[in-house]
Amino acid sequence: MNCCDNIFCNSLHYASPAHGGWGVLKAGQLIPESYHLFISPAACGRHGSLAAQMEGRRGSVSYLHLKEEAIVSGDYEQEVLDASDLLIEMRTKRGLRPKVFSLFVSCIDDLLGTDLDAICDELGGKYPDIQFISCHMNPTTTDTGLPPPVNIQNKLYSVLKKAPEKDAGVNIIGVLERLHPDMEIYNLLREMGVQELRHISDYKSYDAYQSMAKSRLNIVVAPPGKYAAQNMQKNLNIPFIMALTAFRPENISKTYKQIAEALGAQCPELAPYENAAASALRETAAELRGIKIIVDGEAINRPFEFARALIEAGFTVHSIYEQKLIPADKEDFNWLRENRPEIPIYQPQHPKMTTAEKTNEECVAVGYSAGYLSGARHVVDLGGQNGLFGYRGVIKLMEMIKKAASEEADMKKMLQDTVLVI
Repeated sequence: MNCCDNIFCNSLHYASPAHGGWGVLKAGQLIPESYHLFISPAACGRHGSLAAQMEGRRGSVSYLHLKEEAIVSGDYEQEVLDASDLLIEMRTKRGLRPKVFSLFVSCIDDLLGTDLDAICDELGGKYPDIQFISCHMNPTTTDTGLPPPVNIQNKLYSVLKKAPEKDAGVNIIGVLERLHPDMEIYNLLREMGVQELRHISDYKSYDAYQSMAKSRLNIVVAPPGKYAAQNMQKNLNIPFIMALTAFRPENISKTYKQIAEALGAQCPELAPYENAAASALRETAAELRGIKIIVDGEAINRPFEFARALIEAGFTVHSIYEQKLIPADKEDFNWLRENRPEIPIYQPQHPKMTTAEKTNEECVAVGYSAGYLSGARHVVDLGGQNGLFGYRGVIKLMEMIKKAASEEADMKKMLQDTVLVI
């Protein structure tokens, strides 16, 4: 049974304790030598502040808690300017003058209509050596064309400056964690003539971060990075290719061939990699001996493509948790509806999930959210795709599924260790 008749419906959103992961503030802190002022009523910043404290990120963010009288009178705009002056002065005295200073506002500001660009311009005129950017933590935009995960990634790369010349480097865009060093993409790209595979997490200094602007190509491996890549193409003259993470071995091969074409290079031999991934899928399906898989769209960015890969390899898919169908997954969604119409699809943020029955079947949930909502006994320790990509990403995930199937999950500990932010 699905959450509602048309599967993907608009409704109030339920945020379970397993929903979250990379909050927009954590993402913004990836910018090297940056400092952040989070401006909101006290309650709005509580989760982010706690997570920053637990993960050791508290040193690059301050909080300006707005009081009702300042909101009503409009005085809080001056408070923002005064707080920014104070923070820049303090950081400068400590030898930590930021290269980038961001003003983070919560969704209350969407109602107030503050001209943040004007505030950034005023501060930029006073401190010309610092880049000022405005960022939003506004869950109210989740169903718009520019939801928070998309908007924040665009902000990350907006501080890059156009390079006069391109080099033989390539950027990975769309994921906030670097691809795992065991993934074959590093070797394959070297064979295609790529000298360096760059990711925002590689850099500790602002100047070094600017090397991403020299890259000849952006490889977008997850949907939230597409808008940023479009703007980088426009502003930095860096073309991009959509190379979304896939799990069907033949789709992975297509992706590498498209990357090679975009680079003007010959594609290396892929058959050994493809065969290894296909074997890992089949062998894991046989080893699980009928244990069903629950697919989580918060852990796998193309859950219907992943579900199809599992079914074709001999797995039994119990259910799929996905809030919204993305265009890149539509073909596989249609394949599943035609070939496995009995597989239920649930929206994890639908209010009905608060009263949904837990499964009593032997299942492995691939992802925290599906594990929490389904009550599965076995859960793969995966909140995002955790650096998985390509053929070895498939092999690594199969290893994680086998491990999860051999032990009972402690969901409370998993969520505590992951420091999820609602």
